[in-house]
Amino acid sequence: MKNYNLYGSSLLAFATLLAVSSAHAQSMDYGSLQTLFGEPVTTSATGTPQRASEVPANMTIITADEIRQSGSRNIPEILSRVPGLDIFQSSLNSYDVGVRGFQQPYQPRLLVLVDGRQVFLDDYSRTLWDNIPVNIDDIRQIEVVKGASSALFGSNAGGGVINIVTYSPIYDKNNVASVGVGSQNHVNLDGTVTVNGAWGGTKISAGGMNSNPFSSDIALGGDVAPAKPNKRYIVSNSVFQLNPNFQLTTEANYSESLTTTADPTDFGTIGNQHTITYSTGLGFNWQSAWGLISNNTYFNHSFLDVYETTSGGNYTLGGVPYGLTTDVLVSQLQDQLKIDAANTLRLGTEFRYKAFKNDGVQDAVQTPSVDETALAASATWLWQINDKWSWTNAARVDHTGLEQTGTVFNTANSQSANYSHDINALSANSDVVYKPTELDTFRLGYGRGVELPSLMNNSWNIVLNYGQPPLADYEGNPQLKPTIVQDYSADYDRVVKPLNSDVKFSLFYTLNQDVVQPFAALGSQTVRINGQDVPVYIAQNSGNSSGYGTEVELKGNSPSGYRWDVSYSFARVTDAGAIKSGVDYEGSAPQHQGRVLLGYTTGKWEFDTNTQIDSGTNLLRSYNGGYSEQLALAGGYYSEGARVGYKIFDNLTAAVSGTNLTRQNTSESPYPAIQREVLVSVTGKF
Repeated sequence: MKNYNLYGSSLLAFATLLAVSSAHAQSMDYGSLQTLFGEPVTTSATGTPQRASEVPANMTIITADEIRQSGSRNIPEILSRVPGLDIFQSSLNSYDVGVRGFQQPYQPRLLVLVDGRQVFLDDYSRTLWDNIPVNIDDIRQIEVVKGASSALFGSNAGGGVINIVTYSPIYDKNNVASVGVGSQNHVNLDGTVTVNGAWGGTKISAGGMNSNPFSSDIALGGDVAPAKPNKRYIVSNSVFQLNPNFQLTTEANYSESLTTTADPTDFGTIGNQHTITYSTGLGFNWQSAWGLISNNTYFNHSFLDVYETTSGGNYTLGGVPYGLTTDVLVSQLQDQLKIDAANTLRLGTEFRYKAFKNDGVQDAVQTPSVDETALAASATWLWQINDKWSWTNAARVDHTGLEQTGTVFNTANSQSANYSHDINALSANSDVVYKPTELDTFRLGYGRGVELPSLMNNSWNIVLNYGQPPLADYEGNPQLKPTIVQDYSADYDRVVKPLNSDVKFSLFYTLNQDVVQPFAALGSQTVRINGQDVPVYIAQNSGNSSGYGTEVELKGNSPSGYRWDVSYSFARVTDAGAIKSGVDYEGSAPQHQGRVLLGYTTGKWEFDTNTQIDSGTNLLRSYNGGYSEQLALAGGYYSEGARVGYKIFDNLTAAVSGTNLTRQNTSESPYPAIQREVLVSVTGKF
């Protein structure tokens, strides 16, 4: 026990020395803390530096070494290594990430951050993973939190959080370049350059990829021919040390991508999306007499256009390009203060402004646009009761006001004549961590998460001309309530020294109330447009959905160079009401998933394999041109991935990696089969 007390006291002392740099991911010296304590460290849950084993949440940290050993150049494939996550792939570069049995295209239940900035898009509350402006070789760690975490992390964290932390421009010297070529005529080029000193640091990353689509991406019914995937991005991060107690942070980035993806708002068809996003940010960290005060202010812009490859131009409706433009301004202010040796308090406020415009209307005179203003206040209290017990409590209140700013496409008998309304929501987290010994950790948690309606579900209004039937009226619903996610979890972690391993065991139960069905048919209800009775599809709170399950994982490595990560996860979801037929969380993700990751390092060589076994799914899919959808069963499958790396010099590595190596086509879902991919890459550090 004496050693354990000394260990915990040392962490507190070192964290205090680094307090000025612990507010934002970009300004914390992760490397020093990780070297000192021999395991990944994070500040994202409470704002206070914590070892991964002590975080008051079910958190998995994927390290830079594990990212390299995966051989992957995209984040969802890296996330597939984590038990409890389900990766849904609908084309070569289109992915959705589900948590503990809840999956669907345009997954709205996940908060995704890069260095503290949200990268999920507020139009559908979704993440376009292929569009995230980040160099895989510049990621220090990926933090995965499973379960409702809105009070700890912010809005949209109803099902979980993915926090991507890149190397710091002030504390790290990451200069790296990588080139890769592979199957599907794939070519990628990525690089990062860092310049730093006593004044601070600046880092610039840039890159892109070109590829051909899978040959299995054959259009059905209302699908379109697949596009050739591509991506371009550039991002700059800077930290300026103006004085010993004050840092100024800046960020600017741009990303453009083209992908073929599943579209749940158009009855489960396949479409092509051209997306442009850019962002600018400014913030500071100030170690004051009143605690560590920090600000993170950023502006996100996104533009989505539908790209029709068969005609070679923009897909138009009534002569107007089909495009969605979303602008988001966020300003977060927080104060992290240590009341005494046992109590730490974090107080926060957040201002969020969104402007949403939909250009895809029949009549060019119409300008359906809305503005949304949100205010939030939060508090997190970390109580280190003694050397064995800690208790973290957090609460957050959100007030959101939506205002109609453009002319909505009003029709006779329209369901939603005015979109202006307010939403108030409360989220909370309470987690107890008990460490009876240095080897054992018990964790008991409760989370109340809030999934606010997306801008599309709240306020979209569009009339589509399918030809037969001639028209369909899609409307947002200003009466939508937020989905409330309540999560109960129990975890046990143990260090097994004879096996050089960690064992993790988790149990969970999740209840989702007032789940939003994106665009549900209103039975026989119609609106009158141009003398025709047109069917109406409107977003609705359609019912509840619940799930329970478990995760077991054995992970370790030996001094002789072997490493292993073996896990099993089970998730059983039950839908109630119209959720079963309209969203179908119940069959959306495999109930059973097994993973076996094995690796070996000897001299200049690295060998890694990745075997995954999944049971079947039962997703909604359209096969008849976009007029209706049905549940489509996909059987269970397994996949094999591997990587062989060779260090030519200390700073130059060549590698060959691949996915789905045992077969050319793998039918993971009702959408087109996933095909074998092989990549040859060379990575240099300088």
